[in-house]
Amino acid sequence: MLLLNAAAAVFCAHGPGRVAALPRQTFARIEGLPILTRGDTLGRPVAGCPPTPPLKPCLVTIAETEGHSELVRIDGEPALLDTLSGITSGDPPGAVDYTARSPGQHLVQET
Repeated sequence: MLLLNAAAAVFCAHGPGRVAALPRQTFARIEGLPILTRGDTLGRPVAGCPPTPPLKPCLVTIAETEGHSELVRIDGEPALLDTLSGITSGDPPGAVDYTARSPGQHLVQET
């Protein structure tokens, strides 16, 4: 499983809605970009989710459910992995996932 850096592509299940991950730490980097850790995709806006009336589009992430490293910690927080998934605010409530489609790097993995 690959670690995610700030270039990771994280999208909602509706397709083009991209999660704006925000790295809270900046000292641990891969290919010059900060590694994402637990919480970096939590409460973040989702841009470009297509409205699908009568359902509302994904506007924000509300939970990270999977993809936290068991081995790699940065400043006490687990690094995020390419198995990242979570839940957005889109309809149906609690059922629209977001996932990492690309880790943003292909050099560092958890083994």
